[in-house]
Amino acid sequence: MQVPAGLYYNYTLPAVTAFCFAITFPFYNNKFDDEGPILRVIINKCKKILQYDRYIGIIIMVVGLLSYAIIKLLPSVFQYVATILFFCSFSGLLYIYFLPAFRSKILIMLLFLAFLILNAISIGMFTIVAYMGITIFSFFFLGKKTWLIKKVLVLLTAVFIMIVLQNTKVTYRSYVWNKNYGGDNTFLFANLFIENLQKGDLLIEKRAFFPIYTRTNQGFYVSLVMKRIPNTQSFDNGKALTNTILSSFVPRFLWPDKPEAGGKFNMAYYAGRKLRGYSANVGPLGEAYGSFGINGAIFYMFLIGLFIRWTYGRLLALSLRFPLIIFWIPVLYFQVTYSAETDTLQIFNSLLKTAFFMWFIYKISPRWFGANTEIQNSTSRNEVYGKPISRMVLD
Repeated sequence: MQVPAGLYYNYTLPAVTAFCFAITFPFYNNKFDDEGPILRVIINKCKKILQYDRYIGIIIMVVGLLSYAIIKLLPSVFQYVATILFFCSFSGLLYIYFLPAFRSKILIMLLFLAFLILNAISIGMFTIVAYMGITIFSFFFLGKKTWLIKKVLVLLTAVFIMIVLQNTKVTYRSYVWNKNYGGDNTFLFANLFIENLQKGDLLIEKRAFFPIYTRTNQGFYVSLVMKRIPNTQSFDNGKALTNTILSSFVPRFLWPDKPEAGGKFNMAYYAGRKLRGYSANVGPLGEAYGSFGINGAIFYMFLIGLFIRWTYGRLLALSLRFPLIIFWIPVLYFQVTYSAETDTLQIFNSLLKTAFFMWFIYKISPRWFGANTEIQNSTSRNEVYGKPISRMVLD
């Protein structure tokens, strides 16, 4: 920690609290709220819609996987589009999971999971497995009652596996990236993972635990900002953040030198550190403090949380008209889930671009959202779309 604990927590504790309060703020109106019964109604409507087009989930998954296969062959301007198309395969996975009486769903899901793990091992990057998994698994537990002790055990198991994975990843990358390892990457990773799994000192031995501490200690980078600003550099009153937010709305061909996502600029501007050979970022917490100081930064974190909450509210409202859009939450919010270690640009950039992409997909292929002609003209349309929410809750 680069600043006194009192100073650090005097800022970060209320800032994170304000963010959490805003992002979970309840909203109600005469059409919907975001409590459990409404979500169950939407899921039930999705199941009825999917019965009319049982293979749409598989089609979306195939399109997503094919897009991933050709990403490196595309010009850079189209690679982001192909990446979002790949993310769409997770929505297709949820379509299959919630499709009633689909015999091959378990096999398809296991094959997709195997692809994700093997691909993560081959490139040495596990971001998608970890963060997309958080969102996807939340859908698997919808409507299921689980004992608290079971939830705690699952959480502790997941934390332990992530610790083992982090230690394995560091060693694995050194072999594959730096030592020109010529053997089978999957076999190497499996051996390293098993070796770390057999160790009993990952949580107590300093050398074993230090990579985990370093990787997860986002507070270190925030404290670098608090040490530098305002002692060496004055608060900029949001000048850099304004450019960041505006750049999310303007295409790069209209603003060629607009800010780019990533930590190089932020680490140099806010923390005074030039990155060489590794990636890091100050996060929205660091950006906010470097821009406004403690009080202004706390309010800024509240606004960021409120913005994310507002987008979720808009998606939930749309799901009353197009229920299947609820399964696109992983696509829309994937990059938001780990933005605490990246920056504000990733939040705005990912939400705006992905929302536009979803709108574009709807325009060219409404079938992906259950808005095809067969459903619209079916005799059961009123059963799927027409009932008022209050009536369906009572049913």
